[in-house]
Amino acid sequence: MSGAAILALGAAFCFALALILTQFGLRTMPSWRSPLYSIGGALIVAWLAAILFVDWSTFNLDAALIFAGVGCIFPVVVSILGVRSNERLGPAVAGAVGNVTPIFAVLGAVLFLGERLGLLQLAGLAMVVGGVALLALRGGSGGRHWSVWVLGLPLAAALVRGAIQPAIKSGLALWPEPLAAAAIGYALSSVVIVSLVGRRALREGPAIRSGVLWFLAVGFANGSATFLLYAALGLGSITVVAPLVALFPLIGVVLSWILLRGEQLHAIGLLGILVSVAGVILLLLGGN
Repeated sequence: MSGAAILALGAAFCFALALILTQFGLRTMPSWRSPLYSIGGALIVAWLAAILFVDWSTFNLDAALIFAGVGCIFPVVVSILGVRSNERLGPAVAGAVGNVTPIFAVLGAVLFLGERLGLLQLAGLAMVVGGVALLALRGGSGGRHWSVWVLGLPLAAALVRGAIQPAIKSGLALWPEPLAAAAIGYALSSVVIVSLVGRRALREGPAIRSGVLWFLAVGFANGSATFLLYAALGLGSITVVAPLVALFPLIGVVLSWILLRGEQLHAIGLLGILVSVAGVILLLLGGN
């Protein structure tokens, strides 16, 4: 197995681990407060990596401004939507539904760039939609029951992930330092989340220490996943890396079975995840 593949699988594991850790954290902290600490934890990881590995002598102001602009919505919006969807849907379903970012990239290319869908992409889109429909019909896991509209939370998070990619790509064309992009983005996201909930957090007093530690761990996991993903893309092609990272919902199911006994999926829910993940992989392969 290549180094890129190992790093991509490491990123998938860290993304899945973050979903599971969020469930432990939500037992001691409300979802509105948790991004303060998860984004803060990721900020620490991103800046430690950036200080060690970024060549700051090549700093480009225009690129930094692009990264900062993206940071005002990503990852802060995705973190807010992610923790809410995890709370309502559970880690396995939230991960599966939220992993449809390639759909928005493909639809954007069709609508705005005049590109046509190939057979693999059409099959992938159909499988992703079918998999999400199976999850919606199943209606929950681990004793959860939710309305179909709740699926909009992880879908909105996926939309944000897809929307910011062109901006990040243009910034990296000016300054090819993805770790710097992540560090600057997390810094701005930290400012945004503090402005949104910082005053309320102060008014309600200190958070429970165990909750803070759980969501710092969530941030470390997400920050590590981002670092591993960038490193994998630096070594290998997206046709190798992206499908492997797209396996993180399945890893989440395994971790849920091991660590969260109350989060077990029934057969239809598991089938929905398998179908949607397979669809994402076909979508990615069809676009390369």
